Amino acid sequence: MQRKRTVPAKRGYHTRQASGRSKAIGVALIVAALALLWFLLDTIIALGVGESRFYNVYVNGVPLKGYTKQQGYQWFEKLEADWQSRSFELYHGNDAWSFSPAMVGAQLNEEEAIERAWNFGHVGNIFARKSQIRSLAGEPQYFTSAISYDEALMEDFLRSVQQKTDKPAVDAVVALGDDGPWVKDKSSDGSKLDVDATLKILNNLMLTGAAGERMELPVEILKPAITTEDASESLNVIAEFTTGIVGSRESRKWNIKKALSSFNGVTVYPGMQMGFNEIVGERTQAHGFKKAPEFSEGTTTEDYGGGVCQASTTLYGALLQSGMTIVRRSPHSMTVGYVYPSLDAAVTNTGSKDLVFRNDSDHPMYIYTNVTEASATVKIYGARPPYHYDYDYKVLMDNIPGTREVLRVDTTGEYATYTDEKVLGSEAKMGRKSEGWLISYDWETGEEVKREKLSTDYYEPGVTVYYTGTQVRSGPSATPTPW
Repeated sequence: MQRKRTVPAKRGYHTRQASGRSKAIGVALIVAALALLWFLLDTIIALGVGESRFYNVYVNGVPLKGYTKQQGYQWFEKLEADWQSRSFELYHGNDAWSFSPAMVGAQLNEEEAIERAWNFGHVGNIFARKSQIRSLAGEPQYFTSAISYDEALMEDFLRSVQQKTDKPAVDAVVALGDDGPWVKDKSSDGSKLDVDATLKILNNLMLTGAAGERMELPVEILKPAITTEDASESLNVIAEFTTGIVGSRESRKWNIKKALSSFNGVTVYPGMQMGFNEIVGERTQAHGFKKAPEFSEGTTTEDYGGGVCQASTTLYGALLQSGMTIVRRSPHSMTVGYVYPSLDAAVTNTGSKDLVFRNDSDHPMYIYTNVTEASATVKIYGARPPYHYDYDYKVLMDNIPGTREVLRVDTTGEYATYTDEKVLGSEAKMGRKSEGWLISYDWETGEEVKREKLSTDYYEPGVTVYYTGTQVRSGPSATPTPW
């Protein structure tokens, strides 16, 4: 039987293997120990040793780094006493006011801000705290306390300031003289304290302001609605229109003058709208108007206020030149001889016809009127409108004959005496159809810029009027009138 031969292992191999493992473990332990030591040292460096203290934080601009929490509170107790009496200066122009927190019973209320500042780097796990502390090394954290004060005392202080800072803007005053308007009083700027902005300034001063610091108050400049320059620009004659009244009865002239006198010296402010009937009022004997000829149902009759339509027409012509917006205008029922076709403006006592206009410019306009024995004139003063305005007309149909007749009984015997007479009193006025146009010209070149149609009007033919008498003829008529 053959024996197996056993070869003994080399003794040095296992010894070396065990030694290598021991060295690796030793190195790992050393590295771990060093890491732990580094962490502990880093933590000690970051968090500090000994009693906890504030890190790189500020409260109300005061640095607290290195103070304990108790020292921080004690420091602010001392600071608040000094802070209460800290004085600042506010100024506007030549006026100045002293202000201190004590004047309004202000309190710092720093407790919450101190607690928040303390928590930065002291609250949370070790890693969060270290992260916060490292961030403070590069950039400090600032905390602000909420100041409280007595609102009534603050309002009293602001009112004392406003007594000097606040004043209303004064508009230029235009006086209406006999020869036209003129600037009586010049304008001046006003001012008003911005209260909200001032409260922010005071709050910032109380929080971070240095003793004796000066701050200019935020005061808003108030501009007048009408400056002296605006008023001066509104003193030019921008419109003038005249119609003739030669040959009119004195009662008719009276009515025209009375109606236009209601507009003499009238100011039409920007955006203002007014109507002829509203300004002149009812045309009655009680209101001082007289009987004069006027149109009624295709013929000429007499009534109180006759002729007033010539006043409204004269005003209309001036309004067109001034650039006023015409809101409402109506033509006469029949043609008139004192103005071109479609440039008239009829009005009625009932209000069925009226002349209504509005000032859509940015400047006031001033109306002046004048009536002489020969003419009626309306002038309008104001700022020069965008264009020079003129008007034109176009007759579309003319001499439209009338077909209506009316027979009236002549109780005066002026036209007819006997009942078998038919005497012509007045021929019917011819009718007409026409257009009115407003033309805009460039002020500098005089070139026509645009042409706008104002209206298309139809003036009805009148009624032929015949008269018959009131007496019955006793014998045969010597010259019988054919019926």
